[in-house]
This record gives sequence, C-alpha cells and structure tokens, in this order.
Amino acid sequence: MAMAMPTLATEARAEAFIPDLAPALSGVSCGFSGPAAPPPAFQLADASSKASAILGGQPSALDAMRLAQEQPGLVTSEEALAAGTVEEDLSPAVGGARAETMACRLGTVEPQIADSNPENFLASKRLSIGHTSFDSQWRRVSGDHVSAQRMHRLVGETSGDSMETLTSVNRWVNQAIAYTDDQALFGRRDFWAGASRTLSLGRGDCEDIALTKLELLAAAGVPREDMILTIARDLVRNADHAVLIVRHDGRYYMLDNASDEVFDASSSHDYRPVLSFGNNQTWLHGY
Repeated sequence: MAMAMPTLATEARAEAFIPDLAPALSGVSCGFSGPAAPPPAFQLADASSKASAILGGQPSALDAMRLAQEQPGLVTSEEALAAGTVEEDLSPAVGGARAETMACRLGTVEPQIADSNPENFLASKRLSIGHTSFDSQWRRVSGDHVSAQRMHRLVGETSGDSMETLTSVNRWVNQAIAYTDDQALFGRRDFWAGASRTLSLGRGDCEDIALTKLELLAAAGVPREDMILTIARDLVRNADHAVLIVRHDGRYYMLDNASDEVFDASSSHDYRPVLSFGNNQTWLHGY
C-alpha cells in the first residue's frame, strides 16, 4: 500500500490530530474458516488499550499513525506526526508464544511480502523523522548499558557479532525474563524500565525484553548502529508489541519474545511496524 509521505518540515509541536471517528472493531474477523467479515472503515486499538484510555476513548497518537498508514487518503502523515506529540502509551501484547502465525485480517490489511530494498524490514518502508513522544523514554533507556562481564556471567561465552550470539541472547532473555505488563509491575500504563532494571527484576514487558536483548548484544560486540527497537501492531493479537531488529551480514533479523527462533525480518511475520528507534535516528513506517 502506498504511503502519503510526511514532510520533514512538519513541526513536532503541532497540535495533536484526533480523528472524529468511532472505533470500528465489530467487523474485525480473525476466523480461521469460512468467509471473512466485511472490513471496517479503519482499525484502532481496542477500548482497553493504554493509548485509548489516555484520551478517554479517543484515538491516540499511535492510532493516528496507524490510520495514516492504513488509510492515507483519510489521514495525512503530517497529521499523524503532529499527533505524535501526545504522550503515548502502548496496548501490550500478551507475553509468550503466539497461538496463531497466520495474519488476522484487520480491515484492509493484507498479507505482506518481503520488501526488495535491503534497508527496509518487516515488509515496510521507513522515513526518518525528527521527534516522537517516546523520545524521552528512548534517551533514558539508551544509556542503560550492560557490562561485558555481566553479559558473560548471565549468558555465557558468545562469539561476538554472529548468528550464534543473536540466537543465544534471544533464547536466554526469553527464558530468563518473565513477561509482566507495566501496570502490574510498576503501577503505570507504560514505562520503559531499561535493561539493568529488567535484569534485576527478572520481569518486564515487550519493550523491556527487546531493550535487554539490545544491551546484552551490545556488550557481546554487536554494533549499536546495527540494532533497532521497533514498535509494531501485532495483527494476530490486535495489540501493540515491540521487537528488536538486528542487521547482520547485510540482512535484518527479528528477535521476538514470542519465539526463541531468530527470524529473517524481510517479511512482516504478521506485524505492522509503526515506529523504530535506532542509535541516532528514528523512523516512521509506511507501506
């Protein structure tokens, strides 16, 4: 799907855009047999999402970005970026293995194939942007480093920047960190705890798990510029999620708390990425 590309002149302090539209969840069909229900006009998080709760049930900044991706003629990406100034929370995906690997057909979302551009991942395109409402949390946790000594004590010996290291760290973190949402752990709807705190607690949500993998891999020798935290919509669970994307030998791979396997990240894996955070850059995703 073509994306209406935002202009870099968009001011981050612009007034938040909130579409005057009602959530259309009743038509969503995730059935595994029989005809699909007619697609709704657009798709937003369910009523219990953290994002919706902040705005009293109105679409959130992340919802506006999703809407710009899925309905580019209805909401422009400039408006979606302006909406990014709202303090945004995530509607968490449940931890553990996903029950189904097939895509849940959300509105006009169709199965997505690999993008031919090697610089793109999860079947999406990226546009560099200057500001999001997650920036303060990202800056804070980006400085929460793990020493090489602690990494080796926890994970064991690794072989530097290699697939073996990616697999070892992904498996170790998935098994060592119990998924726990922020409300239960911190009494807050959304809080990025960072790697050190997550390791000490032995618990965390999907962002914390992905960030812990990032820091352990950095301690093992994987360049920080090759790792990206991606916030996405899980189309199977209809929930927000976070995964770690790592570039290795010119290709991107996905480390997910839903599986101990390291996946080729060229295809979507039933995720619709929204925002990504790199070492010195942030991106909005489009299709």
